[in-house]
Amino acid sequence: MPPSILTLCARIKSHSLQRSQLLTASHNFQQWDDLLHLAEKQGMAPLLHMHLTAEREDLPDTFLRGLRFLCLRHQRANELLTKSLGSVLSLLETKGIPSLVLKGAALCQTLYPKIGLRPMRDIDLFLAQEDVEHVHLLLQQKGFRVADDLLPDHYFHLPPLFQNIDGLEVCLELHHGLFPKEPPYYKALSFAELHRHAQSFEVDGREAYALANEEMLWHLFQHGFHAPLTYEPYKLISAADIVGLVESQVDTLDWEKIRKVYPQLFRALPLFHHLTPWHDAVLRKIPNEKRRRRSTPSGAGDSYKGWPRSRFGRQEDKGLVKTLQNTILPSRWWLMLYYSTGESIFSILWCRLILHPLHILRWVKMYGMGLLRGKKRATDED
Repeated sequence: MPPSILTLCARIKSHSLQRSQLLTASHNFQQWDDLLHLAEKQGMAPLLHMHLTAEREDLPDTFLRGLRFLCLRHQRANELLTKSLGSVLSLLETKGIPSLVLKGAALCQTLYPKIGLRPMRDIDLFLAQEDVEHVHLLLQQKGFRVADDLLPDHYFHLPPLFQNIDGLEVCLELHHGLFPKEPPYYKALSFAELHRHAQSFEVDGREAYALANEEMLWHLFQHGFHAPLTYEPYKLISAADIVGLVESQVDTLDWEKIRKVYPQLFRALPLFHHLTPWHDAVLRKIPNEKRRRRSTPSGAGDSYKGWPRSRFGRQEDKGLVKTLQNTILPSRWWLMLYYSTGESIFSILWCRLILHPLHILRWVKMYGMGLLRGKKRATDED
């Protein structure tokens, strides 16, 4: 689990309880170099700097210098990414092609008060199925280079495109869907419907569109915490996105829609309280808030550490026994978050004995089919 200092900073605005807990967590803390490295890995360096420097003036000089350097680097990178995004949107506008800006590229403009607070790895654009290949070719004609890597059949975007702007390698992904084609937890959302209810904002003086808040939350949750195909570890910046959006829009969100249309998200929201405490205004909206504020599930904050994320028998993955244990017995907090279940003994047992083993079997099947496809491709090439 990440240090509580880092999880407590996974938000945009602070409040009294969070500030008090942050001061307590940072009192007598010594592992500043490790914290700096982990903050950058989790996409949290700018938010850590903002929250920690607001509460403490006695931070170690080397840690503070490193944190400031990372903040300046993300600020500059985001400015160049925004410049690239603006030029792409301008091109799409001249061609009359609608698009939706996803994830960080939208959030750093619509949610975060400063563009550098939300690090971006790449730019994600969502297009209608009939437009995406045409735009992919169009951007290559405009100077973007296409990645050579082959993507799996279930992927929901075309091969990434690259462009060098003032020394920064900009990566752009064109999506023809929000999620992979494979089941089991994805709700199909059409581009036309999403664009019809989209929210507008400006990018470098040009009009752009992002998902409506309820769909934005669903996408952030699924992409950041629900990766059924890979069991990828979450990053705390994904938690900050969700916490920041919920707290900033708590009075305008359609809570009834979230409860009925996206019940997995609704049931998962209380679990973020164990990373960074929700504001009271949010606690009055989410389920079982009084009971959940008193109890903390074991392994709160832990990502999944079993197979296929870890490989059986590899020394760096702590060997066969540890990998098997992590595969069969992931943390209770992760089970509740991933399978959107309750905290009762029956619910946990249902996850451990039925849902999770079935999911592992599904992954075994997909992994085996992938190996067969790889062997067939190699045979065909020979």
